[in-house]
Amino acid sequence: MKPKSKKILRVLFILIVFLGLNVEGFISQSNYEFSGNESWFGTSAARTLFFNETTAYNFIETQLSFGPRVPGTLSHIECADWIREELVDITDNIMTHNFTIQKYSEPSYHCQNILGKINPAKENIVIFGAHWDSRNVAEKDTENQSSPIPGANDGGSGVAVLLELARVLYAYKDELDCQVWFLFIDAEDQGYSRGMYGLEGWYWAEGSLAFVNEIDNYYNSSVEIFECFILLDMVGGSNLQFIKESRSDEALHDSIFDEGVKLGYYEAFPSRPKVMAITDDHVAFDAFGISVIDLIIDFVEGDWTYHHTHSDDLSNIDIESLLITGLTMESFMKTYYTLNQNKDWRNTDLPTSVYLSIAVSSLFLVGLLVYLILKKKLKPKSTS
Repeated sequence: MKPKSKKILRVLFILIVFLGLNVEGFISQSNYEFSGNESWFGTSAARTLFFNETTAYNFIETQLSFGPRVPGTLSHIECADWIREELVDITDNIMTHNFTIQKYSEPSYHCQNILGKINPAKENIVIFGAHWDSRNVAEKDTENQSSPIPGANDGGSGVAVLLELARVLYAYKDELDCQVWFLFIDAEDQGYSRGMYGLEGWYWAEGSLAFVNEIDNYYNSSVEIFECFILLDMVGGSNLQFIKESRSDEALHDSIFDEGVKLGYYEAFPSRPKVMAITDDHVAFDAFGISVIDLIIDFVEGDWTYHHTHSDDLSNIDIESLLITGLTMESFMKTYYTLNQNKDWRNTDLPTSVYLSIAVSSLFLVGLLVYLILKKKLKPKSTS
């Protein structure tokens, strides 16, 4: 083979490999960017996402201004009243589920789950949930372990995203083909860890279990159907990366992660997430028979290291993580629960990441095939 032919062959092969390495980002962009006259809903609304991360961040700041939201405290009561006030203009109905928890000879605590509904006349129900209480101890800290934590991420971030998401979805509720519940769950974070209870004798996720035990009081089982329960927990820390919680519905998990990937959030929604079993508020809904997902980070060995410490404060909230979570939730709703979409996450295509992997692999194979063919054609004939 002549030196010039070899050089051309090498350049061609390098170009093909380069295209293969960059096709993933190209395809991802093409999945999300549309011309200005295209519509997501098929009506007058443009394909635009409206979630505002600054508003969500301010909601965390407000929660922390009350102090620790521990059952039995004034801060707890004040925060509950504030959540209800915020829901007045962004939901159609507001309901409070009151319950008490009393363990052994310990005092009785009044707790409350707060429910805001959008489109209550619709039959199919999508539930977004987050716990709003904060932990009464800091067992993972090296100082003041018996004092309550701020709970900016663990508690505050989920509430913040739910409130902002409610505002966004309420603005175009007529385009939604489902009922949406925003459930703010009390008494989640007082269980036993490292030799300490949050509140003596309490289990984890007491509030969600209490709510599910009385869920028939909040919907008409003869006509209304639960689509799914989406739990947001610790979604506002830096280096956001969600795990795959083992009880989460496979199709629901893939559909939500796919929305995140299509928006370009590869690190937050990895193609091979760590699998963990977490005792959280989704467990009771799963036991009830509802498809669930727990969108949560690895708070044991992950990069966000402030779980159940006094450093779970505003300084360790990343506003970009709030944006990632909020936009992905809004995108999920627009993809699967808006008029004229006719899409069902239970019967969806393969995740985008799978198609990207196939595309990249195909390009490499084509490049290799072209290289071998050209190499054979350009090989000089032997002379005898």
